[in-house]
Amino acid sequence: MPKKLPPQPFTPPPGGVFSRREWNESGNTRRSLESLVRDGSVQRPAPGWYAITGASQPAIQAVRLRARLTCLSALSVSGVWKPPDGNLHARIATGARGVTSSRNGDGEPTILWHRSVRGRGEALALRAVDDVSVSLSCALTCLPTRDLVIVADSAIQLGKIDHSSLMALADGQPAHARKKLDFVDGSSQSGTESIVRLWCQLRGFTPRPQMWISGVGFVDLVVGERLVIECDSRAFHADEDRYRADRERDLVLKSLGYRVLRLTYEQIMHRWPEVEGALLALLASGAHLASGCRRRRA
Repeated sequence: MPKKLPPQPFTPPPGGVFSRREWNESGNTRRSLESLVRDGSVQRPAPGWYAITGASQPAIQAVRLRARLTCLSALSVSGVWKPPDGNLHARIATGARGVTSSRNGDGEPTILWHRSVRGRGEALALRAVDDVSVSLSCALTCLPTRDLVIVADSAIQLGKIDHSSLMALADGQPAHARKKLDFVDGSSQSGTESIVRLWCQLRGFTPRPQMWISGVGFVDLVVGERLVIECDSRAFHADEDRYRADRERDLVLKSLGYRVLRLTYEQIMHRWPEVEGALLALLASGAHLASGCRRRRA
């Protein structure tokens, strides 16, 4: 009688939802999977799909819809910094019938449907969550420029994709989608920094991200010769030690002749019109110029 093989190591994919095929390919048996379902270690949210405790609820919802989690929803599972978004981005097969968006009811997220692009190797794979490349490919046509820059910058910064591979995703995409990548460089350390950098670029300024200043270290952005902009990447206030260190940095920067503008997460993400007004006033006054004089435009 053949010797029974012991259970093989199995690492659930990002999101914690996996297909029976993924389980089988790990060298495990259907019987061992059914045993995990019986003891409650694994749930069966949809036929052929399984979820560990604490699995991503959006991923579970996607497989229940016979779709795959993609775009912003999948990028969030992969750890990419993303702007606030309450929608469920789900990818369905090429030619599948349906609408581009739908709402389930009060309290339920709006579902944004993405279709696989024929001939791009994006057929529905037997995994619940799209990888970063496929998700960014969907994001190129789905997201406005600001949000696309945020997630693409973050993906590059985290090493999820390199710049050349990102640019290759635009092949065959509409011109308006490819144009968005002109503002992606992967140097920003947070989404809030990407937002401010993009705002400056769209107004004809060329901010220098993550610039090293002797005696201070790296600063988020330098606009012109002397305007330093620091962007908080957290929704909550920094602890006391961080607060003290930031103010000490500001003091050194001012002693070197820099003008410092420190922006919080809340200001950038939820009070942007106020921030925009302050930035416009500073730039109009020449605060970014070495002389501090008003900038003259042709």
